[in-house]
Amino acid sequence: MTKDSAIISSVILTGDLSKLSATDKVQYFNGYCERLGLDPFTQPFQILRLQGKETLYLTRAGAQQLNKLHSVSHEIVSRNIHEAASTYEVIARASLPDGRHTESIGAVTIANLKGEAYCNALMKAETKAKRRATLDLLGLGLLDESEVASIIPQEPVMASKMVTDDITKAIEYTYDNVPTLLATLDSCTTMIQMVKLYNCNRILIDRENLTAHFSAKKAMLNK
Repeated sequence: MTKDSAIISSVILTGDLSKLSATDKVQYFNGYCERLGLDPFTQPFQILRLQGKETLYLTRAGAQQLNKLHSVSHEIVSRNIHEAASTYEVIARASLPDGRHTESIGAVTIANLKGEAYCNALMKAETKAKRRATLDLLGLGLLDESEVASIIPQEPVMASKMVTDDITKAIEYTYDNVPTLLATLDSCTTMIQMVKLYNCNRILIDRENLTAHFSAKKAMLNK
């Protein structure tokens, strides 16, 4: 097995992004968003570094987009306080317009909580239940943002930082294929980034007549 094939296998089989290059991470992030119909600029996913692996988890923005995109509706089935375990549990049902549905549980500890902390815990349980139900219904085996805080040990890698660090390297790279160049162009969030990318890849841009893509991106950034 070659080094590249081993990396691809790691991503496909385990979801581990840690072995991807900076450019490949940006491309994977954008490609995954595109496959699900999500806007990458709203950061629907972030990266969690856990036990040496890096994996995507769904943010609030991503969950909201999925619900809207698939017309997912939610219903709270039950709410229960288990005094012996000091936990609060919510069961939520997520449904699609065609009638398909699934249920999921969201649980939080409420031991020694009072006032605002107690109220926040109750809301968190409901949020967890709804988002897990959405992910189960859509067949997405992803962690949700509301679950990440309870995972120990953990080391969140902010998507904004990941994209910022990676795009700095990506925009100063000279590409030899159009798809990768355009994926990097999509990741640009400022005019300065786009201009750097353009200057480094003028030969490919001129040869493949890609100026229109950069003009469209410029118009988008100037809005």
